[in-house]
Amino acid sequence: MNSWERDTLRDLMRRVDEVRGLSRESDPAVDVETVGTAALLDTIEDLAGELERSHRRLIETNVQLVSLREVASTVGSTLDMDETARVVTRYLCRAFGFDDGFLLLIDRDNLKLDGTWTHLAGGKERSYALSVPLLGDQGAVTRALWLNRTLVHHDPPANVVVAVPEGHPLADLLEGLTGSLCVPLLRSRPVLPAGDTHEMCGARCILGDTTVLAPPPGRGAETWAADREDRQRACARCDMSPSLGVIGMVRRGGAPLSASDATQLEAIALSVAPIVETALLTQQLRQSERYRKHVLDSMASALIAVNMRGEIQTFNRAAEDLLGFRQSEVLGQPFGDRFGADGEEIVRETLENGREASRVETVLRARDGAAVPVRLTTSLLRNERRAVYGAIATFLDLTALRRAEEHAQRLDRLAALGRFTSGVAHEIRNPLTGIGAGIQFLAGSLAGDTRQTENIEFILREIKRLDRIVQDLFDVTHPRRLELIAEPVDGAVRRAAQCLESLFEERDVTLDVDIAPQTPPVPHDADHLQQVLINLLKNGAEASPAGSALSLTVRPALAPGRTTGAPTGVHVTVADQGSGIPEEHLKTIFEPFFSTKPGGSGLGLYISHDIVKRHGGSLVVSSEPGRGTTFVVELPVEDNGGSR
Repeated sequence: MNSWERDTLRDLMRRVDEVRGLSRESDPAVDVETVGTAALLDTIEDLAGELERSHRRLIETNVQLVSLREVASTVGSTLDMDETARVVTRYLCRAFGFDDGFLLLIDRDNLKLDGTWTHLAGGKERSYALSVPLLGDQGAVTRALWLNRTLVHHDPPANVVVAVPEGHPLADLLEGLTGSLCVPLLRSRPVLPAGDTHEMCGARCILGDTTVLAPPPGRGAETWAADREDRQRACARCDMSPSLGVIGMVRRGGAPLSASDATQLEAIALSVAPIVETALLTQQLRQSERYRKHVLDSMASALIAVNMRGEIQTFNRAAEDLLGFRQSEVLGQPFGDRFGADGEEIVRETLENGREASRVETVLRARDGAAVPVRLTTSLLRNERRAVYGAIATFLDLTALRRAEEHAQRLDRLAALGRFTSGVAHEIRNPLTGIGAGIQFLAGSLAGDTRQTENIEFILREIKRLDRIVQDLFDVTHPRRLELIAEPVDGAVRRAAQCLESLFEERDVTLDVDIAPQTPPVPHDADHLQQVLINLLKNGAEASPAGSALSLTVRPALAPGRTTGAPTGVHVTVADQGSGIPEEHLKTIFEPFFSTKPGGSGLGLYISHDIVKRHGGSLVVSSEPGRGTTFVVELPVEDNGGSR
């Protein structure tokens, strides 16, 4: 063998030593100076065997990694991060034969490493939740994270894997370790360029900086600890940080950890990192979606978002409450089909011409077809390139404002009416009295003339109607003082029925009165209550068909949800068998000047409602077209709010 061949063989054997050094089962290298053909053949055979075993291990590891990826993919998309960490560490121990495995992920909000430590012994598996402060030096796990490199320790007592408080369930497991291996878990696509940890996030980035372990020499040592924590805090919360957490394993006895162990765990980390990152992003997306929904649903303003075709994409809770639709019923539906052409025109103008509306008053249609007055504002939705992809419509319900305006207008009319009534009621009633007396005198001289008698009766009825209207106007503008006396309501009920006997006979309507025994006395003004009942009975008789019956019942009232106990009040119910009241009229039936009867003043129910309200009670109505109407006068046993 010449010198060139010897030198070439020496270089080749040096490479053999390097390759065989990766395996802890390798035999010592052959001495080149004494090598013979037989020894060289043995070495080549050993290398071929090791290569075969290496390939088998590689295939086995790849199969395990694929299986791990499938497991992690499933849990990462369906469970929370704690469960993901438990499943991954459990699989590490069972599939790769680790005694202990752990996975800790960065909690950037709370500056902690949170995760799971799984221990496998005797076929039994136990998992422990683990939380480690992210700042300072908490053992090998935080050092691997901040140094941004794999750390292998063969003397865990001198190099603590993780610092846990006394009494922690892991304290006993951390005793007797012979080796630990920690690998940083990094984003699948690091934000920072390879080999550069400073340029993009600032010179105070601490990733990969060895000063994280020990203070620098000189005066800087005095402020080193505080400065390190400031840098760690800033780096942990930096959006450009590539770190996700730390994955690791420990060994209890047996052969020491080798370079192949580190290589295997690094390969596992590369496989797990994308899954963990996806799980984290999924969790953040869910949190963001919940946050967005909570914000939208807590808004006082109704909000609807549409795409470029005008189809509804978002519909918040205020919009549900206002318009009567559920979100599931309107998503994907055209705005105009659901809420009417008026609102659609404004939204379409925004989408097609980019003209955003500001506090425009319009009308939307609710689920029941009712018109809902709103003040509508639109704005365009733009993506990161400023391209329009939809619009948002926010609107406020003006119904309460319209009612307030109408109420103010009614009060103005009532005030004007009061001034008018005070000035002319006396002047109108006096002539009416004189006219009535003159007509009655004239009736005496025309006795026997049937035609003229009918005319005179008509004139007298109209005089009484005018007098009643004047009295109603006076009662509205000058309500009489209540004299509340606690006594049974029976007297007022019977007197009201007696006053209307002639009307019932004329209308061919019967009245059924039912007063429950032991009905308690309630504070009331008998004359005013009689006026209320006369009005309700008269309306019921006029609305009822011939041959039907009115019912008037008096019952003690109990507290809501109670079936026994002391009565809290009295309910006086008047029910007819008429054609009922349309639903749209039920909202305004107690307003002044509202009437559907020909010649009605629209003041009777308003006055009745006001009288009951001044008693501290309530007057409620229920009606269904074709099935009659029911009015309930609710009077409390205690004088709890009545105004005299």
